[in-house]
Amino acid sequence: METNIVHNTAKQQFELPLADGSMALVTYSQKGSHLNLMHSEVPREHRGEGIGKELVLKTFEAIEKEGLTATAYCSYIRAVAQRSNKWKNIIQ
Repeated sequence: METNIVHNTAKQQFELPLADGSMALVTYSQKGSHLNLMHSEVPREHRGEGIGKELVLKTFEAIEKEGLTATAYCSYIRAVAQRSNKWKNIIQ
């Protein structure tokens, strides 16, 4: 699995390039320094490989590093955030 996430501000998404050239992503809308995390997506052929969790955790790390906060509207993103108190200060 690829480990570097890309914050594509032009497309308002975090992208996780995969070894086969496909891409897992988290889309968002932004208001100032706050992101609304709307959707997470892993290519169908890669589901069940743990990529979704990796994608979401790396998105949280990028949000924290960039000094942003976020609200999780996607149920999967919200579920990952709730599994750890580590993200409670940046993910609502």
